[in-house]
Amino acid sequence: MSGDKMSITPQQKRRDATAQRLRAALARLLAQEGSAKLSVAALAREAGVGRNAIYVNHRDVIAELLQTASHQIDFAAIPKAAPDPNWHAVAAQLREQVRRLATENARLLKRAQDAELAIERIERRAAKLDAELRALRSPVHLHGTTPIARNA
Repeated sequence: MSGDKMSITPQQKRRDATAQRLRAALARLLAQEGSAKLSVAALAREAGVGRNAIYVNHRDVIAELLQTASHQIDFAAIPKAAPDPNWHAVAAQLREQVRRLATENARLLKRAQDAELAIERIERRAAKLDAELRALRSPVHLHGTTPIARNA
């Protein structure tokens, strides 16, 4: 067994497996619907993964999703009878789709970041409370008395 395989942690294995599931789900979504309904929420549902996990651990997959969505053109939406399609309208529709995806993704990323900050605040508060509790549980020595040893 090589040194590289031994250095892979269980967390990294799970992260890699999730990335593979996400990419397979992205391919399925593209085959089913094209880029019309691509979103992180749809990708998370298809892969059976939480959205926050995607935002926190798989930002490269989000970049692939956005790149794929921006490069997909819904040719079915272009009227067949039009001899000269209005490419400006098609481009405007695509820009709007990218804007919607970016807005949704930004909102969800903001929620994930806010949750991480809240966790950090709670952990800091819990550490302070633990320190206070330890201080309250420590024996109090009054001036002029000898401390009594506790049998713990």
